[in-house]
Amino acid sequence: MKTPQKAIATSKLKDSEDNPASTADTAARCHEIQVCLGDVEVPEFEVVLEIGMSVRLALHLRGLPAIPYETVRLVASHYLGIPSMAVQRVVLLLAEVEFVSIQKQGNTIKTVLPNVPYYESLYGTLGDFAATERSFNEAESLSLEVLRRLSAAPQNLDTLRNDVGAENKLFDRALRLGEEGAYLVKRRARGRTILLSPTYFSENADTFADLVASQGAADVQQALQSVKSLQGVPLSMLEKGLITIDDKKIPKAQVAILKRLAEDGIVKPPSIQTSHAGDQYFLFTPTPTGAAMSATKRDIYERAMNIVSAVRQGQFLAKQYQIRSPGAVLYTLQRDGRLGRSTTEAVEQYRNLVRHRIAQLIPTGGGYAELRLIETEENREALRIALALVDEGSATGIEVDEAARHALTLDQPSLESIVASGKLRKREVVELGKDQQLELDALLSGAIIT
Repeated sequence: MKTPQKAIATSKLKDSEDNPASTADTAARCHEIQVCLGDVEVPEFEVVLEIGMSVRLALHLRGLPAIPYETVRLVASHYLGIPSMAVQRVVLLLAEVEFVSIQKQGNTIKTVLPNVPYYESLYGTLGDFAATERSFNEAESLSLEVLRRLSAAPQNLDTLRNDVGAENKLFDRALRLGEEGAYLVKRRARGRTILLSPTYFSENADTFADLVASQGAADVQQALQSVKSLQGVPLSMLEKGLITIDDKKIPKAQVAILKRLAEDGIVKPPSIQTSHAGDQYFLFTPTPTGAAMSATKRDIYERAMNIVSAVRQGQFLAKQYQIRSPGAVLYTLQRDGRLGRSTTEAVEQYRNLVRHRIAQLIPTGGGYAELRLIETEENREALRIALALVDEGSATGIEVDEAARHALTLDQPSLESIVASGKLRKREVVELGKDQQLELDALLSGAIIT
């Protein structure tokens, strides 16, 4: 990697003191904007798109063998929304951070050999590169900051405007870019305008907007953060005040928020019915979409939530055989493909895993049964995600489009056939702002702008 030469553009924006942006978070937000924009072109965005495209391509190259450059170019353009003319620039950037090695014939790239690190290092390295080798302009910096805040919780527009401290004209332009780029939506609730990120709060956005308008963004954000700290927490235990997170009880107002989210179907909770504990609902943060999770992973993610719910049932609502370490149980299932200990509670506890074809319950006599994983790639991936949800509160790798990954392994004729049968991309352009248009008109007419 080159010696750092440039610092990120100095911004007048105010950053929240309790949640400063990390370079990894910056790379993640660039990726989110790039995916949501799709074929929409924004005149102000350059570095944001370059870093976003680099993240997207790196995610899909990770773990693959050497690939012909022409294959990379076709897949990047057809599946990943990276303009064909930008692919070489992105590949060279990935080579600069040592995520790929490239083989050339003269000046022509012939082969790309991936060496992409694990997800945290991927985002961190590209975020560091952006901070040291590139400079975000003011519009990019503002858009990243707005999106960072919206990824945590919906926000009141007027409060957000004041919090980020940007000029009104620049802020309004950022909102327009976000709306036309589909990474920001507006909703009216209780006489207020609420901004939401569709990547994290796409389902029943109106209810989220109403909650923020009535309860405030801070309470909604803290309630969701509490769930993230204990994904799959039983709702009944929260209502009774029997669970603490970080040694603190969740305030009743926040529990009421979580209950409404569950009742309105925004945060769809898996349920488990047992003879000793009745119907129980297990809470998760909203299921991500778009840039945060490929459509091909949605079913797998839902399987993962069912796996987590089952071990939380055994952790908090067991009749006799309590699970003391959910992470250890999931690790054992991942390592061995089975849980060695049979219990009489397994049939009820793991019923949903059998229903969703994730696992089998093998009777061992006397009402006891042993859980065994059904060995498929999808179930293995669901188990990996479940372990991440328990250990980290979120999962990595769910952004990857498996169709694109598969396409990178195809021979050239097969890939060209798929691309040829697909629809051509039609690019749209977000119009310039009034001041930008005046500047451009003046330049084109030969006037000097001072």
